[in-house]
Amino acid sequence: FTLYFRLTLSFQEAFSQMIESKPALVVFDLDDTLWSPEMWLCAGAPFQARNGKCYDRSGVEIQLIKDSRVILTELATQDSWKKTRVGYASRTDHPDWAKECLGKLEVTQGKTMKDILDPLYEIYPGNKTTHFKSLHKETGIPYSQMIFFDNENRNCIDVQKLGVTCIYTPDGMTMQKWKQGLQQFTRVSRKV
Repeated sequence: FTLYFRLTLSFQEAFSQMIESKPALVVFDLDDTLWSPEMWLCAGAPFQARNGKCYDRSGVEIQLIKDSRVILTELATQDSWKKTRVGYASRTDHPDWAKECLGKLEVTQGKTMKDILDPLYEIYPGNKTTHFKSLHKETGIPYSQMIFFDNENRNCIDVQKLGVTCIYTPDGMTMQKWKQGLQQFTRVSRKV
């Protein structure tokens, strides 16, 4: 009976870990995936931080859209994500503006987007495949252990060819897309 109990417990632990498999790297596009407006539509720097919000030089607020704040808060505060890295990959023509906004937009009290799980940045014009090759080279994380959310399907199609789990978010980051992505990642990671 004791041996059966131990084997059952070990099986349950292994099954639980398999079901709850987390990606080693979660990567988000920025413009119209996590925030709005897109950088090219802003009046630009200098950006001002007031009460956890970020405003461009004309006073237009750069705001987290849909469920972005909830999802980023989950990543920043839940113990189950402590071994996961976060990355931001954007093809914006205004990388300095985007990086400035990351440091001014609060996700939770006193924590900006730059403060979440020691984020990685690939923010410059070009192809998202190039961004992911750089992320892979910098971290050593296999593509199969990455998940990517983007509002442009062409970026998802390109990056998926590398073996990254990609989720198309045409309406920005929603809880539905977040859960769909994690479920898809779990299914794919079981096969690897």
